[in-house]
Amino acid sequence: METHETAQSTPSPDAKRLRLHRSLEKVIGIDVADELIDFLPPSGWGDLVRKSDLEATERRLDAKIDALGARLDAKIDALGARLDARIDALSQRVESLQEEVRRLGNLRSTIIITGLSLFVGLGSLMVAMFEVTGR
Repeated sequence: METHETAQSTPSPDAKRLRLHRSLEKVIGIDVADELIDFLPPSGWGDLVRKSDLEATERRLDAKIDALGARLDAKIDALGARLDARIDALSQRVESLQEEVRRLGNLRSTIIITGLSLFVGLGSLMVAMFEVTGR
């Protein structure tokens, strides 16, 4: 069987606050007790944040953001360099293909001219043969 002392746990902050307010009312009166209690934090002093705590947190966050920014810049630079290298390689490939097309165009022209020359030559040969044979 539990005793009355063990059944009760530590009083809640609200219970402590109410007990303090009632004690103050007896000593300094209701109005002053109300004003004084209004100055106390609602959940205890441990939950309050000091300006120095906020400034330290801000410095840590700024440092983390700066580090992330630097990493992001480095990754962007690396991607840019890789992209530039790929563009250069593609440009060289396009130039090579353009040169190949030019060579094929020249070859085509050479083939056409050679074919025409052969055609004209064969035609001349046939005319000469007709003249010789008299047909």
